[in-house]
Amino acid sequence: MDILNQSKIDRLAGEIGADNVPVLLDIFLGELAMYIDNLTQQDQSEHDAYMKEICHALKSSAASFGAEALCAYSVEIDSMAKSGALLNIEQDVAKMISLLRETQQRYQALVS
Repeated sequence: MDILNQSKIDRLAGEIGADNVPVLLDIFLGELAMYIDNLTQQDQSEHDAYMKEICHALKSSAASFGAEALCAYSVEIDSMAKSGALLNIEQDVAKMISLLRETQQRYQALVS
């Protein structure tokens, strides 16, 4: 699955104007940085609730910006949480941090 779906970025640029895309991408990158910081600095006991919170938020923002892999993983974790399934929190947090960082790097290249 692609980290960045360029056609969604292009579609977004057509809808809101190409000049506005970098501004929105900066906001998205700020969110990603905040999620990474919080996941890496939080006590492990807080990870379960925080993963549920960020996955719910990332479903729509990642989809809007074409962050395909991050969106798919967020949907998966959000669905598991809503169904009451137990998360493998150590593994899920590690995967989320990895996806957040990879997404951040790819999108940073767009605004640099």
